[in-house]
Amino acid sequence: MKYVYITITLLLISINWSCEEFLSESPDNRLELNSIEKVADLGARAYAQASLVFTDEMTDLVGGLGNRNGEGMIIDAGGNRLDNNNLQAYKWEDITSEDSDTPISYWNNAYEAIAHSNQTLQSLKNIESGTDPKHVEAIRGEALLTRAYYHFMLVNLFGKHYNESTASTDLGVPYISAPEETFLPTYTRNSVQSVYDLVEQDLLDGLELINDEFFEGTKKFHFSKLSGLAFASRFYLWKGNYEKCIEFSNRFYNGNNPLSFIKDYASVGGASYNETADNYNSPDDNSNLLFAQVFSVHQRRARGFRLNPTELNNLISSPVGNHVSGTTGVWSVGTQARYLSRLREFFFRESLSATTGLPYFIEQLFKGEEVILNRAEAKLMSGDFEAALSDLNILVGAHYNGAQYVNDDINNSALFNERTVNEELLDIILEERKIEFLDHGLRWFDIKRYNIEITHELPLTDGGGIFILEADDLRKVIQIPTDALNSGLTPNPR
Repeated sequence: MKYVYITITLLLISINWSCEEFLSESPDNRLELNSIEKVADLGARAYAQASLVFTDEMTDLVGGLGNRNGEGMIIDAGGNRLDNNNLQAYKWEDITSEDSDTPISYWNNAYEAIAHSNQTLQSLKNIESGTDPKHVEAIRGEALLTRAYYHFMLVNLFGKHYNESTASTDLGVPYISAPEETFLPTYTRNSVQSVYDLVEQDLLDGLELINDEFFEGTKKFHFSKLSGLAFASRFYLWKGNYEKCIEFSNRFYNGNNPLSFIKDYASVGGASYNETADNYNSPDDNSNLLFAQVFSVHQRRARGFRLNPTELNNLISSPVGNHVSGTTGVWSVGTQARYLSRLREFFFRESLSATTGLPYFIEQLFKGEEVILNRAEAKLMSGDFEAALSDLNILVGAHYNGAQYVNDDINNSALFNERTVNEELLDIILEERKIEFLDHGLRWFDIKRYNIEITHELPLTDGGGIFILEADDLRKVIQIPTDALNSGLTPNPR
């Protein structure tokens, strides 16, 4: 495991200092986090700079792209560049690189964020009396929420989906709840049940303490009460506690119209791709709940597997019409790759005069559309078909020019033949989640939750062949990074 040690700022030591002066300095500047401002700044850094969007390449949100030959086989990548990371993800192999857009990168960055959370919680104990206790509580609340969030995403990436009957023995991830104080500490994998229990406790405690009034600026680069409730909605849906999912989704809305948290695409379209993407990710849009800056090359559309024109058109089409996301532009690169304007590339230069650096984008960790879909699914799984359909239609009406599903649409839909009504409605909800989660990295977790089988076809120029990820395929649990395995963590079965 590549452990991350949090030394906030290295002490600058003059070469003229005497040995005695040098030895009198603390080697660990965590002891200097003695003001509320310093600790608040540390807590604000507890957000990983790695994205989960690479998981899209393991889902049905990508395809083989290029044109087919006379025998019906895909010839090439449609003009896109495919590197080893893309090929490994597409074939569900263990991704060996530590580059951005890889499981190893996410693992390392998530645990670094957790380390910041833990140090924040520890340093709050050293804050002098007299500090506004509500401010202290707000910082503690944010640290608990970030610690809970990253452990939750890690366990769902590197562990099995939560199953009440097996969670106590299923392998999870280490739950780190204190700063590392020793060199190369030894960790073991908590069970999935243990991780969920600890996440739930941190989540609920954080929700009680979080207070938006102490954040400056847009406030959407911090966990807020709203994004914390959206997190709770996701947590309880994935856990299968549908009553709690509905409860926290209701708390999120707090009597407000759910439409106020659904994106109005009429205000998204811009004169260019970048302007449209900026509008889509605007902090002023109520549907956008929590952002993080993440280093990634995924937004460079000439790289990796994408959807071709037919596949993207099928994605944004439904029995009631076409999703309005297509009205803001379907963009292209190469000969075949098609995409929507959701991710804008920014570039971090290594210095003011440098021409090299790292690409990044602003990622939405939570969005309002997810909450209404969570609640609709939870109501359906609780047996309340009419309430589930009503919730679904709130989103559908907003994104399909006022069209809505009625019972006959579901019973007679050509897309969902020979299914029971509940299964058909579930499929529709999952299809809407697919559209909403394109370029957000969340479709992968729905595939795990519902044991969905995926088929990928490789272009002939890259070896060709059909690859199938079966419903209960062990590869749906991503392998723990090699560094972690070498330090003694148990590997996932293969």
